[in-house]
Amino acid sequence: MKKRKKTLYWLAGLASIFILGVFAWVVIETGIEVTSRAEFCGTCHAMEPMVKSYLDSTHGGNNDRGIMSACTDCHVSHENVFVHFLGKAQSGTHDAWVTLTRKEGTLDWQATRERREEFVYDSGCLTCHQNLEKATADNGFHTMYFNNTTDSQCATCHTEIGHANLNMYLLETKYKYRFDEDVRH
Repeated sequence: MKKRKKTLYWLAGLASIFILGVFAWVVIETGIEVTSRAEFCGTCHAMEPMVKSYLDSTHGGNNDRGIMSACTDCHVSHENVFVHFLGKAQSGTHDAWVTLTRKEGTLDWQATRERREEFVYDSGCLTCHQNLEKATADNGFHTMYFNNTTDSQCATCHTEIGHANLNMYLLETKYKYRFDEDVRH
């Protein structure tokens, strides 16, 4: 009888650990998913033009099927799980720090756009566009890229990918919040 009770305690303990593990996994996965979306990224005034231009683009759902990419699909590396989560943590921490310590009006988004290759990862592009090399082989597009004979990245040529009409939205937001004045909203 004592041995049976001990076995039940062990089974209950193992079941509890399993349930706790599944619960923790669900909570973490949900948190990662929620913080990867434009609705989360757009909670800061400074990101409003990026979210609007994203929603205006093919990648933001403005397509025949309504398919949307998450912000992290493009803006976090997909080399491997570790690099992905480390990049997500670094990017999120950096963005939060900038939001808390700098005025939106001091952010030079045009200069940042010139360095877009630092913020868009080819591994993300190629995760979704897996057949790109084969699909463009006949017409010569991307040949130098896939032959590794160029330093260009996807964002080098595809300057507005994921953010249609970004200049328009940047100007709209600048005037909406009067970023050129010494006012913080």
